[in-house]
Amino acid sequence: MSTQPLRLLSEQDIRALGLSLSEVIDLTEQAYRLDAEGQTEVPTKIGVHPDRADSFLHAMPAWVAGNRSLGMKWVSYFPGNFEGGMADSTGLIVLNDPDHGHPVCIMEGMYITFLRTAACAAVAVRALIEREPETLTLVGCGGLGRWSLRVMAAAFPSLHTVYVSSKTAASRERFAEELAGEVAQKIVPVDEPAEAARASDIIVSSVPPGGGQPVTADCLAPGSFFVPLDLTNAWKDDVPAAVDRIVADNPENLAGLLTRARPAARLDPERIERTQNLVAGRGTKAGRHERTFVGVCGIASTDVVIGWEIFRRAVSAEAGTLFQMT
Repeated sequence: MSTQPLRLLSEQDIRALGLSLSEVIDLTEQAYRLDAEGQTEVPTKIGVHPDRADSFLHAMPAWVAGNRSLGMKWVSYFPGNFEGGMADSTGLIVLNDPDHGHPVCIMEGMYITFLRTAACAAVAVRALIEREPETLTLVGCGGLGRWSLRVMAAAFPSLHTVYVSSKTAASRERFAEELAGEVAQKIVPVDEPAEAARASDIIVSSVPPGGGQPVTADCLAPGSFFVPLDLTNAWKDDVPAAVDRIVADNPENLAGLLTRARPAARLDPERIERTQNLVAGRGTKAGRHERTFVGVCGIASTDVVIGWEIFRRAVSAEAGTLFQMT
């Protein structure tokens, strides 16, 4: 009995297909809207935790009926790998044909993870903000910081200044130098993020565990949006009580995570609004003086929707490598 060959796509293959940042943002918004319409099945990620401290592997399946996208992401995080010359995180996306269930594609997953995580943040802020944002602060300038700048710049052309802070002066200065040629915004390295955050419309953090907690309640100006892509690492316990609204793409997951990791923050789960509903227009914009906490938990529907768009393009372009399982 014959089976369909698997298409293998490397990061280089994916990049060569030319999916633009604006297209990634639109696909992410589509995934959120289909979720709000009840056209997705996205169980909360499950995982295992090997004996390396703080390590995990997560399985993230999704079925998005609205555009026939089916598959799973398998992602790992092993902190400390970088010092040994290996990436701390890896990811694979496996796509299955919704008509017969057979796997049709395996693709590198971290590139898509960076793209979709930053896009989830931009889509959430765009759904809530009433004005054109002008200033952005990045707390952390690793891979997520880089993609946050690129995607936020694409989503909000009104941005003119980006402040960037990090653990070392060398890393933030290198970030500013390298990204200056990619975006039109002025990039300003800063030693301490607090003052920059107070002058910013959007604050995005992406710091590792143990990287300090530089974001405090008094960093958040009225009308600002705080997006901790690290979820729990960058902020002090006074932040949840100080914000006016909390939104997340998986409120149950966020509430459980904060209950376990940050019990002193005393977050009331009933306060958390579902991002997907707000993107679908089922809610109100943030007031001009409201502070908003945006939780991006990482839901697999976004990975799978973007993955299927890449796969369709790869088939048309005859990109990647075909592999016969039998």
